[in-house]
Amino acid sequence: MHTPRLCIDGRAAAEFESQGLVAQELIDQLVAAQGCPHAGSEWVEKRRTVLLSHPSQVFSGQLKRFDTKRRIGSSFFYSAWEKHFVESSSITAFHRFRPADRMEPFLDCPTITTVLPAYRSLGATLPPVPENHSFVVPSQHDAVLLHEHCNISESQIRVVLPSARRYVHFADLNRPSYDGQILFLTDGGRELDLRRLQHVVSGQYPQLPLRTLHFNEVREFSAKQWMKTLQFSFLVFYLTERAFDWPFLALEALYFSVPVVFMDRHSALAELLPLSPLRLSQYLTDFISASQLRESVDLARTHLADQGVLQQHHQALNYTRLYAEIPGAPTFAEV
Repeated sequence: MHTPRLCIDGRAAAEFESQGLVAQELIDQLVAAQGCPHAGSEWVEKRRTVLLSHPSQVFSGQLKRFDTKRRIGSSFFYSAWEKHFVESSSITAFHRFRPADRMEPFLDCPTITTVLPAYRSLGATLPPVPENHSFVVPSQHDAVLLHEHCNISESQIRVVLPSARRYVHFADLNRPSYDGQILFLTDGGRELDLRRLQHVVSGQYPQLPLRTLHFNEVREFSAKQWMKTLQFSFLVFYLTERAFDWPFLALEALYFSVPVVFMDRHSALAELLPLSPLRLSQYLTDFISASQLRESVDLARTHLADQGVLQQHHQALNYTRLYAEIPGAPTFAEV
C-alpha cells in the first residue's frame, strides 16, 4: 500500500483574480500552523502533502511541489490531464479551488473543492457527484444555492467562515492624521450604479478623493500593497453580491478599523454582520456620520472576533478538521 498523499492545487492563486488568493493563504497558514494545537495538519507535518503549482509561484515552507505550466480549464483535454495526474501521482486525496461554473471533472479519489465565484453563471446542473467529494462555501446561503442549483447533497457541503489573512496579526497600520480617500471595490456587476453611488458619496464627503479598484487587479491586493491602500482610506465600499465570494479584503479593512460598507445581499458579510448599519441600504438611508462609522466598526470588529474569523490560523484550523476526515488520513499516533 502506498503512503497516503494529499495534493493541494495552489494554481488558483495565480489564475482566479483576487479570489484565488484564498488558496495562497490556506497553504501559507497550513505551513505556519505546524505545531500549533488543533490547527496543525498531520498531512503537512508528516510531509505527506504535495503542492500542485505553476513554476513562478512562491509559497511558504518547503512543501513538495509538482510544477506545471498547464492552466486550470474546463475542456475535455484538461479533465483528462487532471485525472491522469491524480492517478499517476498516487494521490490519496485532492483539494482544489474552483469557480462555481468550473467544478468538473469529478475524480475517483476523495476530493475537497473550495468553491469560488463563477466566471459567468452557474450554468447547467452538474452530473451526479461522487459521495467522496465535498464542497466548501463561505456562507449558509451559498450552501443552499449549491444544493438547490447544482443538485449537490447537503451532507457534502461544508460552510467555512471567511477570515482575514494571517499577515494582519503581524502588521501595524499607521493611519495619517488626515481622512484620506474613499475606496470603491467592485466586480463590475450591473446590480449597482457605481457612478450614482459615487455622486452621492462625494456630496457627503466633497473634500475626499474617490478611488475605484476592480477585483481582477490582483497586484493591488498583495498584503503589502493592500495595507498601503488601507492606510490612506477613510471609508471602503465593498461592492459585490457574487455568490461564493470570500470577503477577506473587507474583513482585513475592518480588522484595521477601516469602515466597510457592503451590499445587503452579500451572503457571507450579511450572515457575519446581520442588521449591521454598515449595510449599503442603511448607509444610504441614514447617511451615517464619521463618528457613527467608527462606532459601527468597533461593534463589527467585536462581533467578528466573537465568531473566530479574526484569529490567526482560522482557515488552517477549519481545513485541518476536513483533512482529518479523509480516509487514510495520517495521525500523530502513527509510527
